Amino acid sequence: MTNTRFTFTLRNRTLQLTQEGLGFIVILFGVGLGAINTGNNLLYLILAMCCSFIVVSGILSEMSLKKLSIEGEGPAYLYAQEPGALKLKLSNHKKWEPSYSIRVRAAESQQAFFLEPEPYFFFIPAGQTVEKPVLLTATKRGHLKISACRLATHFPFGFFYKTKTIPFKLEIIIFPAIRPVKLPEQSEAGLEGEGIAQPRGDELHAVREFQPGDPLSSVHWKSSAKTGTLRVKEFQSHNLQSYTVFLNLMDPATNQPVQEDVMEERVSEAASLIYHLIERGHEVSLKMGENQSPFGNSEAHLLNLMHTLAFVR
Repeated sequence: MTNTRFTFTLRNRTLQLTQEGLGFIVILFGVGLGAINTGNNLLYLILAMCCSFIVVSGILSEMSLKKLSIEGEGPAYLYAQEPGALKLKLSNHKKWEPSYSIRVRAAESQQAFFLEPEPYFFFIPAGQTVEKPVLLTATKRGHLKISACRLATHFPFGFFYKTKTIPFKLEIIIFPAIRPVKLPEQSEAGLEGEGIAQPRGDELHAVREFQPGDPLSSVHWKSSAKTGTLRVKEFQSHNLQSYTVFLNLMDPATNQPVQEDVMEERVSEAASLIYHLIERGHEVSLKMGENQSPFGNSEAHLLNLMHTLAFVR
């Protein structure tokens, strides 16, 4: 990354003087003083050439940032602290002039996520769109709404680092962070407050309509052929149990909401328990206060619970 020395801000643009640019300006002043003291015409020509480099640098960098727009295609949801694929599309709407050496960065007011690697577009032809896949990692759960980003370039000479803020609309639901947790031991009886376990058998329990997340191996083809809609078989297994995950966000001593760091710790732990239990095939319910969700172990049920936990305050 280029080291910067001084920053100038005007509307939606910033101009930063790099270390190389500072050295060039020092040389420029030296040549100017030498030309004035000696009256040497050659030094005046060199001074004029150095000044023209600065003017050309400003013009070309502005042309490179002009008439650019960016779009992003990302997943509907991500888990906090885990990277997800994001496709960036940088479009050059100029008719004749291409753009060079463009970096995409988050706006200064948005520090809830970061991109790896930093998106870099070396060449964007006039009237064309260039795609770049990156990984987006959100730092906290909730609604990640990105409304703007910064385009930056040090083209052509690296004397200045110019940035421009442009609109960038992207919305992603961020689920709580999933971490390794110790799962409760399988047992014949349940414990209040630790999860409710119900033993199951291996026989056919019921036939119901197909739901998103159900495996195709459980489809009851005869029943599906009769009704014209997919129906799946529900089995009972002694190895599968039902668990209730309790989430308490109140401090019993003060009867007040717990502190934010404690709340995030509990939400992440509840989400991790739900995730790993459903991953093993167990049915899970989430209880918060007087509200309790139904039991389920499908992918749709997991997403519903994670969506609920994402917006717990």
